[in-house]
Amino acid sequence: MEHEDTNEKIAPINFPLGILWGSQSSRRIYGPPGTGKTTELVNIAIMAISQGVPPENIGYFAFTNVAADEARDKISEKLDIPKSRFINFSTLHSLTTRMGGTEGKQLCQKEHLQKFDLNIGAREEWLRAGDPTSVVVRPIHPVLSEYSIMLNKKKDAPEFSGKSHDDARMLLGNYYKIQIPFGRVEEYAERYFRDYEFFKEQNNLADFNDVIFSVAKESFPEDKIPTFELLIIDEAQDLSALQWDVVHKLASKAKETIIAGDDDQAIMESFGAAPQLFTEFPTSLPDKVLNISWRLPKNIKSYVDKSVNLDSYKYRKDKAWTENPDHIHAGKVSTSILIQEGDSRINIPPKFRPLKLKDLFQIIQIKKSEEWLIMAPTRATCDKISRGLKAMNIPHFLHRQDILSNDSKIHVQTIHTSKGMGVANVALVSVSRGDEWLLNSDSRLKYVALTRAKENLFIINIE
Repeated sequence: MEHEDTNEKIAPINFPLGILWGSQSSRRIYGPPGTGKTTELVNIAIMAISQGVPPENIGYFAFTNVAADEARDKISEKLDIPKSRFINFSTLHSLTTRMGGTEGKQLCQKEHLQKFDLNIGAREEWLRAGDPTSVVVRPIHPVLSEYSIMLNKKKDAPEFSGKSHDDARMLLGNYYKIQIPFGRVEEYAERYFRDYEFFKEQNNLADFNDVIFSVAKESFPEDKIPTFELLIIDEAQDLSALQWDVVHKLASKAKETIIAGDDDQAIMESFGAAPQLFTEFPTSLPDKVLNISWRLPKNIKSYVDKSVNLDSYKYRKDKAWTENPDHIHAGKVSTSILIQEGDSRINIPPKFRPLKLKDLFQIIQIKKSEEWLIMAPTRATCDKISRGLKAMNIPHFLHRQDILSNDSKIHVQTIHTSKGMGVANVALVSVSRGDEWLLNSDSRLKYVALTRAKENLFIINIE
């Protein structure tokens, strides 16, 4: 799936195989925003190791290798165990690669893709703020993206519409050196994908989807499936249908399986995620809901409850959770700014206007030494915010890459890349039609953005 971390941790095959457990159990954990889901999972792993489970027999799989590494580091430090023993803390993609999902083929790299088609773009993404060693390159092409989504959703055909249709028509025309008729984009896209598959076969290459698909298919050898004593799947709401096939295989062989996530934060559905498979996963033990958010203060939790309606989602799990009762900050939500004081003596109310982006810049200038998370639905709006901060000579991180200096606590990034984060000052900026469309098309996106705030929440909408 397009947004999982593909920065490989190719390690030796070192996971348990062929163990038959006398009993098996499985449980689902729901972790609403700020309720300490990762801490819960880390504590489960610590308890298992304390009771004699070897670290090598624990499979902990997160959406990114960065997230898996953070969990590994916490356990390693707590128990004073070398990090090298937590070899099965990674993404599912890294695991399936080690399981033999490449089928002896070379993993497809940027240079291979551009050998096939120079029109395939590439975008660098920084997985850790200010760390150039964490940079991965994402291929960009509308046809390959739509076919990736199709494969992960286990659909029969891709769905081109709007911008993806127009972009595909243009790039397919460039590749085949003809003008593609509007009504034949799907036909040429299918031809392009066949050419791409043939290119990989001729060059003994496997891409991201091939590795997952290889392990997910029924013919994959049973004796190559790890038999973990403890299997933990984090951020499970973001797994695709194809990845769930792999999870079911792993769970069928594991002694204890923990599936953790939050369907209310399932914002990767447009990229192929299948959150309903998280809520439908068969378990032997009752679900556990972590019901106190240690992040959100009262006023921000109240604003979220009033602003976002999640009841329309068919497979939603109804979860009751509360704000932090011991939070020292009540929380403040700012959507407007005072432009004229009122006078109660003559019954004149104060005048306000909606908060604008320039107002946010001024607030950040005053509080630039504090921690900030400034989010937008689109990368284009994030780039616009960054240009404004740069013009004011304010150091920050844009998409985790340092701008002006790496000595900053100000982060500008998309909502999709901000899950799991929580900081004192949060701003949600929606100043383009694309921003508005994304927020209106999936209320979970707004929900994720608003629930990052620990103290102050600023809302800037399109003028």
